[in-house]
Parts: sequence; C-alpha cells; structure tokens
Amino acid sequence: MHFRQRSLDNLSLLLAPLLFLLSIGTSAQDLQNEPDYVQGESHYQLACAECHEGALLEAPQRAALALYPPERIVQSLESGIMATAGMALTRDEKRQVAFFLTGNRYQETQIDTASFSCESNLTRLSQPVVWNGWGGQAGNARYLASETTLNKDNVDELELKWTFAFPNATRSRAQPVVTPEVVFTGSQDGTIYALDNSNGCPWWTFSADAEVRGALYVDTDDQGVPETVLFGDFTATAYAVNAQTGELLWKQKVHDHPAAIVTGSVIAHEDTLIVPVSSLEVILASRTDYSCCTFRGALVALSISTGEELWRTYTTDEPRPTILSTAGTQQFGPSGAPVWSSPTIDAERNLVYAGTGENYSSPANEYSDAVLALNLDTGEIVWSAQLTANDAWNGACSRRAPNCPEEDGPDYDIGASPILSRDENGREVILVGQKSGMVYALDPANNGAMLWEQRAGSGGTMGGIHYGMSNNGEKLFVGISDLPTNNPYNVGPAHPGIHALQPSTGEVLWRKDLDNQCEESRFLCWHGISAAVTSTDELVFAGGLDGLLRAFDADNGNILWETSTKQNFGTANGIEAQGGAIEADGPVVVSGQVYVTSGYDKWNEAPGNVLLVYSLNGE
Repeated sequence: MHFRQRSLDNLSLLLAPLLFLLSIGTSAQDLQNEPDYVQGESHYQLACAECHEGALLEAPQRAALALYPPERIVQSLESGIMATAGMALTRDEKRQVAFFLTGNRYQETQIDTASFSCESNLTRLSQPVVWNGWGGQAGNARYLASETTLNKDNVDELELKWTFAFPNATRSRAQPVVTPEVVFTGSQDGTIYALDNSNGCPWWTFSADAEVRGALYVDTDDQGVPETVLFGDFTATAYAVNAQTGELLWKQKVHDHPAAIVTGSVIAHEDTLIVPVSSLEVILASRTDYSCCTFRGALVALSISTGEELWRTYTTDEPRPTILSTAGTQQFGPSGAPVWSSPTIDAERNLVYAGTGENYSSPANEYSDAVLALNLDTGEIVWSAQLTANDAWNGACSRRAPNCPEEDGPDYDIGASPILSRDENGREVILVGQKSGMVYALDPANNGAMLWEQRAGSGGTMGGIHYGMSNNGEKLFVGISDLPTNNPYNVGPAHPGIHALQPSTGEVLWRKDLDNQCEESRFLCWHGISAAVTSTDELVFAGGLDGLLRAFDADNGNILWETSTKQNFGTANGIEAQGGAIEADGPVVVSGQVYVTSGYDKWNEAPGNVLLVYSLNGE
C-alpha cells in the first residue's frame, strides 16, 4: 500500500529563507526593498511583535517564525491561534507579514512536491501493540516491565537506526505508538503517519484538520492487533481512523469554544474514548482588548464505535461577566482549569483521573490545579483533590497587562498525567507531579486522601514537573525543568535533572542534577528535563531541553549513555531532518529500541522536525 502524497512547500524547511534568496538571485538588501516586505514588517510590528519579540515567552520567537512555511503563518492569522491578532489585517496584509517573516510568498495553490525516498513493504498488520497511548498502559506509569533487551551492560551500544523528518514542521511532539510492525504518530501539520517500523518508510497517511500534539491511542482486537487509531487535534476535534488503511471512520467536535484545543493524549476503555480539552485562551488573554475569559476545561467521552458523545464534564461553572479591566475590557469568570495531559483509567473503580491547570480569570474555583476522579459511565465527579488553591493566571501576567487576574498565579498547572500504580509494598497509589516542583501521593481507595508530599524542584511558571514522571514500582522517577525564566513563585534551590523518590513515602533516594552543556545559540538552551521520563527495571530514559537524550542507571542516577539530538540528520525520507529541544514527549522503549521526537519552537527553544529511533549497534 502506498502512502498518499501531501501538498508541501518544495523548499527545505529549515533552510527555506536562505534557499529562496539564492534561487532567485536576490540579496537580503534587495528583499528588504520589496514593497510587500516593507509593508509586512510594518504590519508585523503593529500586530505581532509585542508577543513574538520576547514579551510573551510561550509565543514562538521571530527566529522560529522565520522557519515556518508562509502558508502556516497566514492560516494562523486567518483561522488559527492568532486569528484575534489577524482581525485587524486584510487578507493581503497577512500575506505580507508571512513574506516578511519567511522570505517566501504565500502560494494560493501549492504544488505537490513531497518525495519520500523509500516505500514500505507492509501489507497488513498482524502483531499487537507494545506501547500504547501516552503512558504505555492504562495507569500512565511510563514503565515497560517487559523490556529485557536493553540493560545497564549494553545501553551504551545504542546507535541511530532510522530517522523520519516531518514535512512542514518546526516542532515534533506527538509521541509514537509502537508495534513490532508499525509506528503510529501525528505531526504539526496534522498528518497522521503509519511508518514501517523496520525503516521509517510511510505506509499510509491521514490528514487531520490541524496539528496533532498528543500521543495517539490504538484500539485493538482481542489479540491486541490494531483496529482503530484515535486522537484529537488543535481544532478540538476527535478522530477515529482505520489502523489498517488510514481511512476516516468518524470525526467529532468536542468543545464549542473557538480557542479550545486538544493537547493531552486521548485514552480509551472498552468502547469509551476519553478526550481531554484545553485551550489557547490563556495566550489570547495577553491582548489588552481581549475579554478574558470564557473557556472552561472539560473531559469528553465518545463512543469508539460511532463517535457519539456519551458525556461531557466541565471543570468550572459557566463563566459570567465580572468586572471591567483597568483598560475597560469586560472580564468573565470563572474560567480555565484546562486538562492539558492524558487522563488515567482506573478500571477496577470504574473511574478516570484527570489533572487540571490553573484558572484563567477570577474567581478561582475548587477544580483548578486538582486531580478529578470521574465516573467512567456518567462523567460525574466522584471526588477531587485540589493541590493548589486560588491559582488564577494567564499570559497577561507575564507582561503585567490588564487581563492578569488579581491572584496573578502562581500558574502551578498539573501538566503531567496522574500515575495509577503500586508502591514497593504493593499498595495502590496515585502519583502526581506539579509545576510547583511538588510531588504528591494520593490514596485511590480513600477518595484521593493525601498520603505524602515531597518537593523535588524549585518550581514556578517554567519550573517543576511539566510532562510526566515514571514509576517502576521500586522508584518514582521525576524529571525537573526548573528553567530560571519568569519564575516569581519558585521555592528553594533549582534541581534541573532526574530524581528518584520512594513511592511509599516520598523519600528522596537519589538526585541527579545535570550539568549545563549548552553552547551559545540564538535559541534558548537549558539542561533541565521538561519532557516526560520513561523507565525499565534497570534504566531511566529522559530527553532534555538542551536536546540531549540520556539513559540513567535506575539504582543511582549515573549517566550510562547520552547522545545529542540537536543536530542535522541529513535528508531523511526526502526531507531535511533537524533535531532541537526535547520538550514534551518522553522516550518510548520497545524491544531494545528507543523512539524519541526532537524539536520545539515555543519558548524560543530550538526548533526541529524529527522522530529518531535508536537500537543496539543501529541494527
């Protein structure tokens, strides 16, 4: 079966501005004399520069925007996350902004020029899924007990086996689902790929409406063989696709707010798909003229068979008008409490657990920065455990702009999936990491009662635990970012690195604070661990914001292997392959192979577009 060709820009992604100039014999000075370029710079300064020149840290910086295809910038300004900023611009002015930023003109009709250099020999899938969803299993422990090929003695023999470069991408953060035959993954331009696991060649592709950021989830038959690929996208739409053919089975909108998105990975139980819903309103609120805020986080349950909505549960009451901001803009609340990460299934108790983020506006409510336990059949909230009360924050707070709520943070999202697992004594626990730098253990048998709490990092807006921990039963492995940027709420010393806690008590067993190996760069570089971590019985794998991928000794934290992913990997599958920062997805470890995505264009981090696969001796 041959993959469908995509309509793509025929210039190399990462070298696009330079190649454009060379191809037409135009100097940088000549380009700056172009009327559309001059007009584009003027419109950019008026509508965009305030956020993209460093004032709003989450917004991609101009150096990253220069790597975008112009079509993506125009789409963002017309109907995407920057549509509010683009409202003041005409259609031609949006194209001029894209020309100024990229050096390339917007193409109304793109030419099909994608040319992957290999083909898959797959015909039909017959082998079961080994790593599924975000956490590998329903408990989201990110621990693979069956991994016996890789161990302390041979992990330093890992070498690159194959690379897949995502076209039209400056970030790569849709963690793959792996079987012995195929790798399922999503991409920034919304393409879903089924890649031959032997060589990375596309078998089939499917085009979603927008970026797919989370891990996919694969529903299987009784033998574990893939039947349906399930996922959500940046338009807050959920999809079901035939795993064997890539054909659409159904798609369903899961939220009606215009800024709603799906960033967390979906999860499933029996015929129920659980979709977490977050939003970009936290960024839009940075605009002084934006009426903040009306989004409310949600979990939505759909039928896997039909796509029918079974229930929807919001994390706040319906927002109502509150006060006028100091700029005279109407405020609304309560709002926010998004669900950024993958929910966790507790099949025995018929519950689903979800961690929430902060409120976007006042008043703060009791379901923000909390773990919620919902009935799988009805969506009823059975219990909640709030870890930080009175946390209301949005992007305006970074700039001291009028839409910042009176609480002004501390922005202590629970961005990591709750882990349902057992401690070393066999007791079931829910393990939760927070951007505060705190780790908590809750009792699932007692309505989420607190068992222990432990500080692992200094925390803050860009600190603490971001995307995920891992528990192998003997140790809980915690990745700490502690990026020293915009951190008014940090507590104590920073600990960027990997740390091991005792699951039963929270006692720190060992710490591995990482050294700064960053070289001078136009992009941010930091040695902390923001991406999720993954463990086996003997090893812990983690990727850093500096692009370094490492394997640690689970017993003491010693580094046994490391490699830099922040480099050029040549022309993989016909597309220029560039690694960068490892920001969100954790490594996936399956049968002696390690899969990791590299490249992230937000927070001024190093962009990239690759999925990398390492194996022993590269075989």
